[in-house]
Amino acid sequence: MKLYILVEDGKSGHKIIDHWIPLLLPTLTRAKSIAEIQNNQYVLYSGMGYPRLLGTDRSSPEKNILGQTIDTINLYQTIDYLLIFLDGDDDGVSLRHQIVQQKIESYHRPLSCPYVIFVQNKCLETWLLGNRDLFPTTPLPNFLPFLAHYNVSIDDPEQMEKDPNFAFASTSALYHERYLRAMMQNLGYRYSKSRPCPIMYTESFINGLKKRIAETQHLQSLNIFFIFMDQLKENPPHAPTLPPP
Repeated sequence: MKLYILVEDGKSGHKIIDHWIPLLLPTLTRAKSIAEIQNNQYVLYSGMGYPRLLGTDRSSPEKNILGQTIDTINLYQTIDYLLIFLDGDDDGVSLRHQIVQQKIESYHRPLSCPYVIFVQNKCLETWLLGNRDLFPTTPLPNFLPFLAHYNVSIDDPEQMEKDPNFAFASTSALYHERYLRAMMQNLGYRYSKSRPCPIMYTESFINGLKKRIAETQHLQSLNIFFIFMDQLKENPPHAPTLPPP
């Protein structure tokens, strides 16, 4: 099995997914490039942010990372699945999924392998907020405004909108990042998009997220990812493509 993974940003999402893939699919290792990929390996690339991932020039489909990815996969003809990760942000999962799907299907060169789009609702930090093991038992003052707005240990993090009284976040995704940062500070950890907390790279952290999903049915956009990984693990490389959200 050979996977080509395209992550919206080159920061937290890139680092988290890179650590999670070998834990969810232990037979896989990372290759340096698609030119060097062997069986049971994956390559990981950044979309350089949502605008560059899809392209800013409508008249030139070549001028976007997604188009370049399609051309590269078609050139080598070695990839079993293209996996794309991006934030839903305030657009929502369905709209972002539709936009990317339309970009792929309308590209002038058909993609030579199956693809799956994973839209994080609202962002990667939303998924990370779902681990109840890291929720503070004794909230400190810096975390209290976030807790008063929404308690992610009780309610689904994917349903949390931004606090209109919080002046430092223009979108829900940015608010989720600030929420996570404050929550981790409360526990003596540091979190930033460029340097996620290493505890989030572990199998125990993933298991905490899976436990939350099993107990509550929260984090359904994350559950779609976990389901697909389980399918690949059980029947590589013939896991069915998941339906649109």
